[in-house]
Amino acid sequence: MPLDGVVVARLRCEVDCPVDTPVLVVNDKETGEVVAGTQELAADLPAAGLELVLVFRPAAPLAEGHTYSVTVEGEDPSRRAELETRASADLDLEVGAHPMAASVRVEESWYDTPSCCNAPLGTCGPEPVCVAKEVERYVVFDLHTSEAARDGAGQYVQTVTFLSPDGAELGKRTAWSWGGSVEHMYQDAAPEYCYQVAYRSLIDGATIEKERVCVPHGDAGATGVFPTDMAIVGPAIGKCDLPPEGFEDVWCAAREDCEAGGDSDEREGCSVSAGRGASPGWALSAIGLALALAGRVGRRRDRR
Repeated sequence: MPLDGVVVARLRCEVDCPVDTPVLVVNDKETGEVVAGTQELAADLPAAGLELVLVFRPAAPLAEGHTYSVTVEGEDPSRRAELETRASADLDLEVGAHPMAASVRVEESWYDTPSCCNAPLGTCGPEPVCVAKEVERYVVFDLHTSEAARDGAGQYVQTVTFLSPDGAELGKRTAWSWGGSVEHMYQDAAPEYCYQVAYRSLIDGATIEKERVCVPHGDAGATGVFPTDMAIVGPAIGKCDLPPEGFEDVWCAAREDCEAGGDSDEREGCSVSAGRGASPGWALSAIGLALALAGRVGRRRDRR
């Protein structure tokens, strides 16, 4: 991190979460001294469940080349995660100098309500297998910061505005700059998908806005509603103990013992529809400082 920078840390709590905001403790590992400063919540970063992003502002510039540890005040020593960051004056803080990596892909989900059955696939017990007559395919446009832009990028929050080809705003996603990943879903394919990125400095609040960029759809595939490929789904259904409602023929076709006769219970299943039968307290993420928060949009039903 830069000498006049801020310490940014993500904290997550699963159970028995304290009411008060946790306090970061920053130590200079070279001198053993606790660094004086103030902290605040990064309010413009998205939260994922019981998760916080804290910004610690040192009262004085950090020392060149010193390593600093970050812990949570009062955390149980037996489960304490100590993170480290190194102060350097030689950091590239020119965010946006490297283009973001973009991908356009087509994903699918069940179009109508699926029927499910249980297959003994997992070591923890039966796992559900679901199937529907049709699938809907839609575009997922993904962006993430280039690895080449990692130096100093944790000192910024990035906001991505997704745009239609004619320039209309479709939505915004906010994430940490380095490693930050955001997605936007489109119900229908378009010739290209456009976005614009703005960076806000956590040090002084200055904003840098980059030019609009557009990425072609390319050969990502077609969108719309298509029949389910039973040749792919069938083998998974065949592992179920009983057929999913409405897919008895698919289940039987996938089970070789149905054709061979099997026992009486299996033969009956081929002809009738069968019945259907979360570490306490706040903890620093062990992944590290300035970790990206993925700003993911909800599923696709809000048509664009």
